[in-house]
Amino acid sequence: MNRMNGCHDSQADSYDKQVLADPGDYIRENYFGILDRVAELIPVGRSLRILDIGIGTGLLTERMPQKMDLYGIDISPKMMDKIREKGLPVQLKVGSFLDIPFPDSHFDRIVSTFAFHHLTPEEKEKAYAEMHRVLKPDGFIIIGDFMFESEAQADRLSQRFRSEGRTDMLEEFEEECFTYIDSATASLSRLGYNVCYERGSTLSWIIRATSTNSQKHDGRGDRT
Repeated sequence: MNRMNGCHDSQADSYDKQVLADPGDYIRENYFGILDRVAELIPVGRSLRILDIGIGTGLLTERMPQKMDLYGIDISPKMMDKIREKGLPVQLKVGSFLDIPFPDSHFDRIVSTFAFHHLTPEEKEKAYAEMHRVLKPDGFIIIGDFMFESEAQADRLSQRFRSEGRTDMLEEFEEECFTYIDSATASLSRLGYNVCYERGSTLSWIIRATSTNSQKHDGRGDRT
């Protein structure tokens, strides 16, 4: 985690500009549209306590209703310094998917965008359990990130990129740990969640895991 921390610290000053570059390419395709959609899926409520994991420079937070109690954690203090410079009304702490520095059943909602792919499959399993720990029984989790719907879809994309000569994208698949939605669904189901998902771009999806104890959300826009 120290190596990753240093990497993100070094990107803090330029990160917002980086995500604006090449908006039509696969990695940045519909990037801000996905942020908007994740924010849209969070119902407004003054009493809701929301945690953004891997909050970065606050690009998602900027889009979230500011009538709620907003919290954010990140492994990079310098990234979070950018949030403070923006004056966003969010309470910040150093933390990660694997170490959320809050007590049990503390949050109504957990959100995250473009951070979960940094975790290995084994770390993802630990992250699901850690998010479950700090989430209230009627809460839900929304993750927008690079994902594959299944092994078959990953194979189709690999074939596509080979035919396009996109060795850079094939290297991304090797270097990063894209979430497999079918695997995530199985893991979260074991913890007591119903999982819905929708596609955001060629490489990006949004999954929402709703506690089976929750009947609060209308589910619009989801697909199974």
